[in-house]
Amino acid sequence: MKQISTLLTPMVLTALLTLTLISCGGGGSSDSSSTSEDTSTATSESTGTVGILLTDKPADPDIFLSINATIEQVELLGPEGEDSVVLYADAPQTVDLLRLRSESIPFTFRDDVPVGTYCKIRLTLSDLELVLVDDTPDDLTDNETHHPNLPGNGKLDLLVRGCFTVDEGNVITVQVDLDAGNSIHIVENNRGYNFRPVVFVDVLEEGFESKLVRLSGEIGEVMPEENALLLCDALPVQESSNMECVEVRLGDDSAFFDNLNYTGTSRPLSELLVETMVGQQITVIGKPDHHVASSASVDIPRGHLPPPGECRLWELDLPPGQQSAPGDCDELEDDVTDDTVLVDHEGVVGERYHPLMEVDALVVELGEFLQLEGSVNRESDTSGFAMTVSAGDGIAVGTLLEVVHQIGESGVNGTRVLSKSGDLLTSLDILASRRIQVDGVVDSSATEDTINAALVIIDTESDDEGSEESGQITGSVVSAGSVGFVLAPTTDTVCGLATTDLQVTLAEDVAIITVVITDTVSEITQGGTIQAGQSVGVDGSCSTEGYLAEIVAIVDDQRDL
Repeated sequence: MKQISTLLTPMVLTALLTLTLISCGGGGSSDSSSTSEDTSTATSESTGTVGILLTDKPADPDIFLSINATIEQVELLGPEGEDSVVLYADAPQTVDLLRLRSESIPFTFRDDVPVGTYCKIRLTLSDLELVLVDDTPDDLTDNETHHPNLPGNGKLDLLVRGCFTVDEGNVITVQVDLDAGNSIHIVENNRGYNFRPVVFVDVLEEGFESKLVRLSGEIGEVMPEENALLLCDALPVQESSNMECVEVRLGDDSAFFDNLNYTGTSRPLSELLVETMVGQQITVIGKPDHHVASSASVDIPRGHLPPPGECRLWELDLPPGQQSAPGDCDELEDDVTDDTVLVDHEGVVGERYHPLMEVDALVVELGEFLQLEGSVNRESDTSGFAMTVSAGDGIAVGTLLEVVHQIGESGVNGTRVLSKSGDLLTSLDILASRRIQVDGVVDSSATEDTINAALVIIDTESDDEGSEESGQITGSVVSAGSVGFVLAPTTDTVCGLATTDLQVTLAEDVAIITVVITDTVSEITQGGTIQAGQSVGVDGSCSTEGYLAEIVAIVDDQRDL
């Protein structure tokens, strides 16, 4: 058994960048401990965990090869904004946002966040590099690059609607969507690019449909009785007193592909859940659970620890004097419940420990798999389809690639076809021109460029992408009403027609945000009232009646330019 800290769950684990900021964060309040700006010295005993997942809404891949955002720091701020908890402040990390269009990745987790209510996430960028597509896809050394000015010194204050509360021992995971597609605007006459921060922020909770998450790490424990495993070293954790693992749950929709022993073919899930798999490196793609079991802080007085070689079943709700007598460790381990922990002479012990995330796996990959992006060139039948590669390692950009579906045997799932939120689709959803992401291995026996797929992620939102019937518009409001407004666009043409005052109708579920840009910060707040004279950015689609707006950003630029 592993000796771990006294911060432990019960032994059984239950089961960006100007257009909109949406948060489903839980409201409520609790006593908030004052913290210094350097949280490494925090001494509060009542703490919880906050994690940040990064993702991106799609930018136009016909214009940008990469959009590299360099993140220096991530902070949490309380209701008044006076206290901060630093979630990340290590060496600046550069993330290519275009690689996150289909899934999210963990950026940072911190498990010593003082309990309390938090209302703002402060994100600090130090650079944004735009790498443009050129006509030499095989030579990426001479692509034109731009570094647009970062308003507010790169500091983005993202106000969370309703705030969220960190309780003792619980885990709050926040998905931060750095919406590059709506943040980068071509300057008139193509003289460069402007950056206006568009960020979506959502707290993972019941009812919120998050993107798929991709995790890579080492199997720390297999739990065949629960059809689950623990994936360790998969999360970038700051100031951790935890084992830093993810509970990966396997189910009827899960598929396992082995490129270490079986050339990337699909295999029974039971082959994952054997002791010989402990220590193996795997990649998991799945749906993050909004609920993670809270940890329990257990204080065992020294005089109540059992003698060396023996254990005690410690009931969490009983005082020390009423605990059961010591006994055989192996026998007592089988009796652990949600309300008890096992204690030996050194403290709390256990084979399992508090996960910082729980994921329902859809694909598990053992060994090396290519990860490619592109568009469907020939729509799919039951055997496969063709794609044109736009990004990825190992296959040249522009390659016409044959993608073969793996058909699982009885009781074994084959190629998983998924939406970006993890909904299970079929090969019939792989339609011509749709943008996709594929995980797979090269078929060395084929006479042409062929890949055997483990995973296909379909971007169903890309069907109308790039057409003249949809896109972004900027301009000033001429007049405003209850269901829409008249816009004077800044571009020469709108919806394929010469520029005129444009009637904009608000969609039923339109998202409106207000972005206030100063010399020191860009503050993004959900909501706002559209009025004449305002500068706005609009994202939506053209129609015979005008323009239907799905997102409206009211921009109040207060900088001394």
